[in-house]
Amino acid sequence: MPDEPPTDPMTAHLLNSFRNVCRGRRFITTMAGAFPLPLSAREINDWLEAHPSPMSRREMDQVMFALDEVSLNNDEDDEDDEED
Repeated sequence: MPDEPPTDPMTAHLLNSFRNVCRGRRFITTMAGAFPLPLSAREINDWLEAHPSPMSRREMDQVMFALDEVSLNNDEDDEDDEED
């Protein structure tokens, strides 16, 4: 596996924040398994209350929701690949 490319401090902050916000993600459990729910403002708020960001809340929300959409779409794509 190749080394990760270098990142600037703000990108590192955003990716680290997203990773930690996801630790509070809620899941729905059914007979078919457990499925992640999209992040809500609550999970983001819980993290930012304990770990303030130099960015505005609006910007943090935009980034967290965008990363979450990409992350959830990648999970769906991985499930589709497993079914084939």
